[in-house]
Amino acid sequence: MAVPMAGLKVGLDRDDMAPSYWTEIVALFRQPHVAQTVLVMVYGLAWGVVNWGFIAFLPTFLRSRGFGAGAASYLLFLSAFVAIPGTVLVAWTYGKWSSRQSMIWFAVASIASAVAFAAIGPSSGTNRLTMIAVLSLIYATTGGVMAMLSPYTAEVFPTRLRGTGSGLSAGSTKLGGLFGGLATVTGLIAVASGLGRPVLLVSLPMALAAVIVWKYGIETRGRRLEEMVDSRGA
Repeated sequence: MAVPMAGLKVGLDRDDMAPSYWTEIVALFRQPHVAQTVLVMVYGLAWGVVNWGFIAFLPTFLRSRGFGAGAASYLLFLSAFVAIPGTVLVAWTYGKWSSRQSMIWFAVASIASAVAFAAIGPSSGTNRLTMIAVLSLIYATTGGVMAMLSPYTAEVFPTRLRGTGSGLSAGSTKLGGLFGGLATVTGLIAVASGLGRPVLLVSLPMALAAVIVWKYGIETRGRRLEEMVDSRGA
């Protein structure tokens, strides 16, 4: 009996020593990690608001402007297809140019493309090539925002907090989607009545995200994970 009990005691001691999930969450909101935690959460939340509060309702808006259901879906499909090469640009700018600057400028570009879409006043009489070009920019830039969030999150947190940080990052996109969906359902963001107010409201969190990255973002290009963690005293 002595041997099994000793083994059990060792096992219990190891469990007691293992950090809990809540301990890791608390650590993310303390120095030196709190700035990066807020950054990835706001960046993810902004994407969720734009995606689920604006992009997801573009078919509804197009139908309200005289497009048939088939025509609206086909137009959005073409735009998404044309935006595919943008993924190459995302990978190149993040990995070869600057991770921090890429996150900032893709956020700004997503706002600019949404404003441009509202500015052209899309209707059944609007030039199709113009609409495809602007919609492709919307898909490419917002897709770039989401594509950069995951690697950045993995790079700025130490190994012991990386999984929890990635979970908070992913959860923030869902929270943004919840806010965007609720705003649309309640009429706060109503694309069917025009694009001016919806574009303004979904642009505000994205602009905030860009400012936070500019202020607190870490340049990860060309740096080892250990170097970035050590530089913040983690």
